[in-house]
Amino acid sequence: MIKKLYFSLLACFMLFNSCSDFDEQDFTVLLPNAGPDQVIFTAESGTTIQLDGSASGDVNNIGFQYEWEIISGPEGFPGSISNTNIVNPTFEVSNEASGRYELSLKIFRGEQIARDFVNIDINPAIAQILLVNAIDAASTATLKIPSIGISGDPVASKNTDNTYYDIDTNIATEADGSVLLEVDYNGTTLTTNQTLEALKSYTLYLVGTEDNPEILFVEKTRNQNSIGVGLVALDAINLAPETDNVVLFIDATTAGFGILPVDAVFGVLGVPEQFGVINYKENVEIFFPSNSLIPLPIWATVNGERISNNANITLAPNSDGSFGTFMLFPDANAENGHTFIFVNNTNLLPQ
Repeated sequence: MIKKLYFSLLACFMLFNSCSDFDEQDFTVLLPNAGPDQVIFTAESGTTIQLDGSASGDVNNIGFQYEWEIISGPEGFPGSISNTNIVNPTFEVSNEASGRYELSLKIFRGEQIARDFVNIDINPAIAQILLVNAIDAASTATLKIPSIGISGDPVASKNTDNTYYDIDTNIATEADGSVLLEVDYNGTTLTTNQTLEALKSYTLYLVGTEDNPEILFVEKTRNQNSIGVGLVALDAINLAPETDNVVLFIDATTAGFGILPVDAVFGVLGVPEQFGVINYKENVEIFFPSNSLIPLPIWATVNGERISNNANITLAPNSDGSFGTFMLFPDANAENGHTFIFVNNTNLLPQ
């Protein structure tokens, strides 16, 4: 009886091992990786785009097969994949194509399937513009772009528009390569012709006085398309006439630093760039660690004398890729003659 039980247990043990080997050989966890998203300008690189699924894998290193597929693309511009069943085929598109292609990489072993996706933007044409009314008066300002029929909402004094407007530069561009921008203000239409680049964000500031309005056009080089992992972008602009030598100060007492220039606190946190001294119409941008954002009061001084109210950074901690702007406006109704605000630009981007 004992001998019979021994052999029965041995048989079960061998069967268990056999089944375990079978499971290990036939089943694994698949980890597809279709590579990073790409932005391609065909005038510079032609029509051939390299796909790369080599970062894909499986937990047990058993092996798997590849299958690439085009999910969607610009209407009228089909693409083609050189070989859908290899790890790194090429993707061919027309030089005239413009828009987003979405591709899928499927890796599979038997009935096990896992997918990853990659976006490839071909000749992207969308730039973004925000209007800011920096004049201390009751009149509103309205952004217009005649070539594509954009007419924005009225923007009150010391305020920003409610969104960045998407500008398709392929359509909006005039014969000379620029885009005509108009701002209607107090019965006057101010115009400027600007060259816009795809994937960049711009701000059009209405500055000066109600009787002598001017346009200030600024490229925001640090936006969601150019901010590294773990960073946000901050910039500060002086929109108040006759306020040169502006320096930003921060009350970092609760953080153990006391009241210091913002640049001094940023330096302690390892930020290599500085706001410095900001004169009228000057705009300065910096990178800032997203995990170091602190809602401490910040204000502006001129020649050491405080001229503005408090403002706070309103970006959420650890929110990679966000960007915001400190703005100094003239304000006759403010205690010190100027209003200082922080605008979370990220929230204004079209979704």
